[in-house]
Amino acid sequence: MSKKGALILVGAVLVVGLLIFIFTGGVNKKKAAVQLSAFPRSTVYIDGREAGRTPYQNDSIASGEVSFKLIPEASFSASWERKLVLNPATETVVNWEFNQNPELESGEVLYLEKTSLRSKAGLVVGCIPNSCSVTVDGQMRGTAPLNLEEVGEGSHEILISLPGYKSREVLSKVVNGYRLVVDVRLAQDLFVENIAAEEERPVSEEGKPASEPERPYVLIKETPTGWLRVRMEPSINATEAAKIDPGEKFPLLDEESGWYKILYQEKKEGWISGLYAEKFE
Repeated sequence: MSKKGALILVGAVLVVGLLIFIFTGGVNKKKAAVQLSAFPRSTVYIDGREAGRTPYQNDSIASGEVSFKLIPEASFSASWERKLVLNPATETVVNWEFNQNPELESGEVLYLEKTSLRSKAGLVVGCIPNSCSVTVDGQMRGTAPLNLEEVGEGSHEILISLPGYKSREVLSKVVNGYRLVVDVRLAQDLFVENIAAEEERPVSEEGKPASEPERPYVLIKETPTGWLRVRMEPSINATEAAKIDPGEKFPLLDEESGWYKILYQEKKEGWISGLYAEKFE
């Protein structure tokens, strides 16, 4: 990617929605670009004027301070609004997920800021709530708010996590002379509540929870990301079919070289790593 062309390529893996959005920039040197996405689909307002609906893209918007607002088209009382400074020849990305429960709302805002360090690519991470753990390319780098002067030019995988909240993973590409700013809001993870509810489930005469699947089955254990990939074949290079959550149980169909084949949905089969699953026979 040329410094004279797009300066940022970012995307977000929505842990809840299980969707991947990838945004590319190719903007006028004197203008800025924006990418706005939201779930549910939302009406976009720029400086108080209706501009369209998500997913919204504008590759030639005036740089400087701009006010953005997203109003979901569904019957939500919430909205998202923020003033952002758009820098010339860069792209700003907003990716937001609304929820009737404000504690379950999540999203991220990503943009580039020019620095005086022409030979370094920086990273700044902010998080709501505070003290989220920040992992870059599999290495723990600290807790938010976090300011890293150098992460290296190129592509990076940034994982933001906090116990009791759903993790979010950001895929980014930055160039020297800029810092990537990542502002994230995490949604509460109801998994803890589900555990409590499971402990209170009715018990059958055999002493097992009434809803426990027939054996053999697997129980999904905690993972660093808060979810586990289901793949089409028993390989980390195989196509991803779905994501499943810790605490869930699935019928076990087969085993192969440390992988378990499960029935993750009705008439849908896939493979998961045995590192994050406990087998019950």
